[in-house]
Amino acid sequence: MKFFGTILCLCASLSCSQILLFAGPALPSDERTNGKSLRPAFAPQQTALQDSSAVLYDGWFSFNYGIVVSEDGYILAKESELAERESVSVRIGEIHYTEVKVIARNPRWDLALLKVEASNLTPIRWAESSALPQGSWVVANGATSRYNRRINVGIISAKSRAVDGLAPVVLGIQFTEDESSLVVDIVTKDTGAELAGLKKGDAIKKFDGVAVMDRNSLIDLIRDKIPGDVAAIEFERDEEIFNVEVELMARNEAYADTHESRNDAMSGDFSKRRDAFPRILQTDIPFNARTIGGPLLNLDGECIGMNIARANRAESFAIPVEELREELAEMLPPVQ
Repeated sequence: MKFFGTILCLCASLSCSQILLFAGPALPSDERTNGKSLRPAFAPQQTALQDSSAVLYDGWFSFNYGIVVSEDGYILAKESELAERESVSVRIGEIHYTEVKVIARNPRWDLALLKVEASNLTPIRWAESSALPQGSWVVANGATSRYNRRINVGIISAKSRAVDGLAPVVLGIQFTEDESSLVVDIVTKDTGAELAGLKKGDAIKKFDGVAVMDRNSLIDLIRDKIPGDVAAIEFERDEEIFNVEVELMARNEAYADTHESRNDAMSGDFSKRRDAFPRILQTDIPFNARTIGGPLLNLDGECIGMNIARANRAESFAIPVEELREELAEMLPPVQ
């Protein structure tokens, strides 16, 4: 009690202005989580981000990050952010690569493998496991200047889990379930379904030669497709069977005018694709859609995952390192 009594006596002897001066001004919210005094503690992680992550550009506009996964220029990126980009280029460190090839795509995880002609790059260091307790510090890319990265820090804020969602690409129809088929209810304007001539009342029978019995069976067949793929659709109309080819579209493009929820409207800048992941790590790192895509680091500067989506104002998702490395191995070309 002696200590608290001393504090009370001290406060009683100070004026209001002296008390405010003693307490000091409150820091802005962004400085409390990623302030200048905090950043020097993460200098090793900043070096890893500088050397082993890539900035993706569309013209002069930086739109995402990527992860350097080999010395000779292979880079993991977020696939849905590459759609309709006019001229994608990459900066690693101080070097700007204007020739970028898309080597492989993985729609289930929203991944793309890019390639630039490079040598002696510094690949990311992989952690053995993504298993960190809730509350553990993690580090990622923040804003970037032409040559320098700013770190973005946060914590693991929830247990790893699956994130449900619909397939990332669509035919362009809304339907009801019949006993043995899906019956078209609405055909969305300017989609592959409309261009192929599908109409309300058509009963979808097969997708790429496989029988479609319900909503889940269609989602399973379409989940690994990417925008621009063409699917063979068999449907019944007036007791007659027809076959057409339908070009698939990205869900966010087909339904761009869909009314967003109040939560979305208040969440700020979230990712185009932010659901339907088999497993994610959740953090509270305050990303925006442009700073997603790079590595998520532990305090040893090792990559425990790839930041894959800004979900809302409080949640960011990363693909755990275990699944990320497994999918990367499938995407890399065979060693010659």
